[in-house]
Amino acid sequence: MSNELANRHNQIAILGETEVFIRRSNDGMIKAVKGKVNLLEQKGHLAEIQNKVMITEAGYREMNKIAGISIITPQNLTLPDGKNVVNPYPIIDPESGTISKVWVKKIGIGYSPTGNLVITSSTLLYDIKMYLIQDLAKKVQYNKDAGRFCMEQMLTEDEKARGQFYRIEGLMGVWVDLNHKEIIKAFDTYINNKLFAERKAQTICERNVLKKHPALSTTYVEPQGPAKQRASQVTVVGFTSDLSQEELMEVAERAEQGEEVQVRGKKAKVIDTVDEVTEEDIVASVDEEEVAETPIDETESQSTEVIF
Repeated sequence: MSNELANRHNQIAILGETEVFIRRSNDGMIKAVKGKVNLLEQKGHLAEIQNKVMITEAGYREMNKIAGISIITPQNLTLPDGKNVVNPYPIIDPESGTISKVWVKKIGIGYSPTGNLVITSSTLLYDIKMYLIQDLAKKVQYNKDAGRFCMEQMLTEDEKARGQFYRIEGLMGVWVDLNHKEIIKAFDTYINNKLFAERKAQTICERNVLKKHPALSTTYVEPQGPAKQRASQVTVVGFTSDLSQEELMEVAERAEQGEEVQVRGKKAKVIDTVDEVTEEDIVASVDEEEVAETPIDETESQSTEVIF
């Protein structure tokens, strides 16, 4: 290929705030894009948990500006017991009238770095009470005055009067002092999770769909900079798609029904999982609106590497 022809096929361009390398087809259409995406802790792209820095839902959405994965929300989903329900599907606590659990399903459709069509599907159960118990257990672990792990029959009358016992397995569980400041914080989080349960469930599910796709398979990074102002660069490769909305919905419907998916005569790879919410999911799926707005000193110029 001559230099002139190569230059017509390959060039540097600006995609949003990111400098990328693009590859064009013979007819001049953009075929593939590669660039290094800046992930900034101050923008909520990164979060630290257990001394590891991971990419948040906001970070994956930033990376997806290059990867171009389409996220579809099917109208219905099938629960593990075979019941077909509306998607998302909230479960209401009859005593409080508030949401106690949410089922949701998301499907991601896009191309891998090698150009193969891959479909990622995540069916998620967001059990708000189980996350409360996990949070309470952690508070008790690090604050001995906040409560204790015990069998239910071991509780004293005084503990029954000023606290609450939550079962973990059988009669074993965690007792908490409802007046302790750390326990009050845990219930503040619990109330917030209930208020935004459906939105949080969808956010977590979308992150799962994106992080499981081969185009965005990076989960942890080693950022540079001081705490709260760290940054990292992640290389992302994306392929353009000319699939119509009707084709995308048809692909999502076949994937939801567990059928083999073929698109224009080519078989697509399907990665289908049923997920439970972890502490990592909660931390990494905070909405951008919840991230405090602070002045950001960022360098937008980014290097690129030609691999096509």
